[in-house]
Amino acid sequence: MRKPYEVFEHTADIGIHAFGKTIEELFCHAAQGMESLMVAPEQIRVMTSRQISVEGHDPISLLIAWLNELIFLFDTEYLLFRHFEIEAITETQVIGRADGEPYDRQRHDLSSAIKAVTWHEASIIRTNDGYQARVIFDL
Repeated sequence: MRKPYEVFEHTADIGIHAFGKTIEELFCHAAQGMESLMVAPEQIRVMTSRQISVEGHDPISLLIAWLNELIFLFDTEYLLFRHFEIEAITETQVIGRADGEPYDRQRHDLSSAIKAVTWHEASIIRTNDGYQARVIFDL
């Protein structure tokens, strides 16, 4: 059984390879991988939910917009997320939900702050098992 995502080092940044049987699962696993770079998932309780809707012009721009919106919610509302669901996805829009809780320095070990998702080497490919994405984050 393949992991839903794996982390890799990249010069001064860090990245993930995310995997999914469907494009929806891929987006959820990419979000889980990114959030795990900030705080271990087991430290995050599901106490609040946010509806997320982003637009793009192709699958990779949608993925980058989706992940950047999660970063924006951390930067503005200090929200950490553990569970993700894609409710609808088209060629130009993703609508989903993220569940988690506000950052609490007493309980959460914040390992790194992510500034943004980069376009550098960003990709989504179709595989025999579904989809694979490569994303690098600016720390």
